[in-house]
Amino acid sequence: MVLSAKNFVADPQFVIPCIIAPFIFTMVSLFFIVSSSSNNVGASALLAAVLGGGLMGVWGTTVYGSANSIGFDRWNGTMEATLAAPSPLIWIVLGRVLWNTFIGVINGFIVLGIGMTWFRVGVGLLNPGLFVLATILTYVSMSSFGLMLSTVYVLSRKGGFIENSMEIPVYIATGTSFAVALLPFYALPISFIIGPTWGIEAIKRAAVGTAYAYGPLLPTGYWTDIAFMLVATLAYFALSFILFQRVETIAKKNGTIEEY
Repeated sequence: MVLSAKNFVADPQFVIPCIIAPFIFTMVSLFFIVSSSSNNVGASALLAAVLGGGLMGVWGTTVYGSANSIGFDRWNGTMEATLAAPSPLIWIVLGRVLWNTFIGVINGFIVLGIGMTWFRVGVGLLNPGLFVLATILTYVSMSSFGLMLSTVYVLSRKGGFIENSMEIPVYIATGTSFAVALLPFYALPISFIIGPTWGIEAIKRAAVGTAYAYGPLLPTGYWTDIAFMLVATLAYFALSFILFQRVETIAKKNGTIEEY
């Protein structure tokens, strides 16, 4: 995780997917809400939009970091050394994913600050304590989801394509772009099996509660959302350890993982 932090500082190109892109998405959402509401939009709607834009940044950096957690080694010719290290591959990748998700969380607070100053959203969180708890648990859930996706990138050299394919659909499925309840019924099962969906619902519920004007919340409660997210997160971690063991064995047996 420390090494990933140093690489982030040394390579400024990561600022684009981690900070600039989520900022643009958030600005588009906010301008759309303000213009479509004839400048008579509630504070809860703006706050929900800012939170959604911030969470876009969290997921964007998570999926970006997952895809490049192995691609980075291929680019730099360090894949053999990484696989030969005493530490299991999953712990190395987990540190990288945790750092990228952490950058997303920081970006989320930056977006929130911009929203408060530019759009005068305000800081009237309904329950700050539950908001912080949901944010921390969602950070862990997104990290576990990104870790599970990383197993695909280990075997496939199409990490960039997978990364770009996963980013926007998850924005929609998890409720960062708009409320999950607005999705067609046949798309809801996909949203429900994604842990961060419940975390995002819990974050918005703790922030604006029943005054949520940026689309309806799911017919659940805060602690129900947290429980669903924790179950999904534990399942992601368990599946990741199983898959990484299999994937690392196959990769070492084939001896072609370093090809780029």
